[in-house]
Amino acid sequence: MDTSILETLFEIAPDLMEEIELRTLVLERVAALGPIGRRALAQRLHLPEREVRSAADALRGAGCITQSAAGMELTERGRELVETARAVSRGRRSLSSMELALSRKLGVERVCVVRGDADRDESVRAEAAEAAARQVRFLLQDAHVLAVSGGQMMRMTAEAISSAAPSDVTVVPAQGGVNGPMALQANAVAEAFAARLGGQCRLLHLPQGISQQAVEELSRVPQVREALELLRHADVLLYGVSRAREQTGALGAAEREALERSGAVAEALGVFIDAQGRAVGGRAALRSQETGRRVCTVAVGSGSAEAIIAVCAHHTHRLLVTDEGAAVRMMELLRE
Repeated sequence: MDTSILETLFEIAPDLMEEIELRTLVLERVAALGPIGRRALAQRLHLPEREVRSAADALRGAGCITQSAAGMELTERGRELVETARAVSRGRRSLSSMELALSRKLGVERVCVVRGDADRDESVRAEAAEAAARQVRFLLQDAHVLAVSGGQMMRMTAEAISSAAPSDVTVVPAQGGVNGPMALQANAVAEAFAARLGGQCRLLHLPQGISQQAVEELSRVPQVREALELLRHADVLLYGVSRAREQTGALGAAEREALERSGAVAEALGVFIDAQGRAVGGRAALRSQETGRRVCTVAVGSGSAEAIIAVCAHHTHRLLVTDEGAAVRMMELLRE
């Protein structure tokens, strides 16, 4: 697939490429699940039914699918086009040479870079949130449990998701309560994701950083135990990364000094991390299993480059959504 052609198309008509990606997704799922109704497919894809209906009507008009009482099925023409459509979709996801280069250097399966630098233009955060929201839909295919952290970028990502029909996805907080605005707490963010995705939410009434022994004691409470079990077996983990120095305000002077000596450059899910990806502070009492998860992070701003590398280069990730400022700086750091 000639990605230079796709890149040109994306530059002049990004909405067209997103529609192609949506139709490809519908075509693939009908191929795998057909016959299937539009409402059932919308629930499986965690998409608004009107979007699935629009894509299905276009595909039917192109002679790719048929609609009957049993549901949607591929025509012979549709079966011929599935592989080509997948190639176009894969090409779209590898359009940017910078995205591809960062993917290889960091070992992240998919890197999505939006234009601008959030450290210079606050509106870039909204663009990154919208990009992350689009990716979440694809990540949740055949997934039932989504774990999310708190924070501004996670809240903005939740709000950027188009409301969907009721689905079988359950959203759970990936961390306990921390200091800061209630709207940015993991519980509130999880509720926002669940509302947008048409799913359920399980709240987790635990403070961040309590001891493992305390967690085990509290896990005897049925509601706490249920939420922790969902977290441990989450299909998708979505969280934000912060610069370490931005998260030390609530710490005592001795703890801040210890973190500075340890070389902490990043904070994620309550853990402070050094440049080699090692945990050097904080206490993450809440854990989720490593095997089979789709781990994804959203982090923007050129000043976050070192923190993103510390987290993503040393731990397996399916997706990184970032901005041009951070991406350029990461490329510089990775060449040094």
